[in-house]
Amino acid sequence: MSDTEHQGNRLARLTQSESFPRVAGALVCVLIGATLALGVRTLWTLDDIPATSSFKQQMMHQKTQTMVDITDGLVRGQLARVEESAQRMAKLGKTLNWYMSSELYENNDELFRDATIEVIAAAQQGNHEAAKESALRLERSCIECHALINFAGPATE
Repeated sequence: MSDTEHQGNRLARLTQSESFPRVAGALVCVLIGATLALGVRTLWTLDDIPATSSFKQQMMHQKTQTMVDITDGLVRGQLARVEESAQRMAKLGKTLNWYMSSELYENNDELFRDATIEVIAAAQQGNHEAAKESALRLERSCIECHALINFAGPATE
């Protein structure tokens, strides 16, 4: 009997019940591998922030993304999204205020907090115009604070 015939007979004798555990085991291995790969990819690209960035950089990145969400919600007329994003911004501001508690930061944080509260209130009231104006004040407070911290002076108009 040739090797080909011997292999054919061997495959013919393999019943479905014998092959099922092998196929199932292979599929489970593939699924576990795919899940692990997806998990690693997700962690690697989390908010597109490099793993080497500092807590402050990560928080500032989140504030920037949240400001984009507020603006996008305003442009689309989605005040519920604006409110949700502004509430997220307020939480980020509290976290950063605790982390960066310095006189310079705290003096400028009041403008940020007030504008954030105004955006939330305007969105809750369904007042698009007031939400827009408050969002502009919020963005300006961010720009002013960064100008003071990064360039030792207020932004010029």
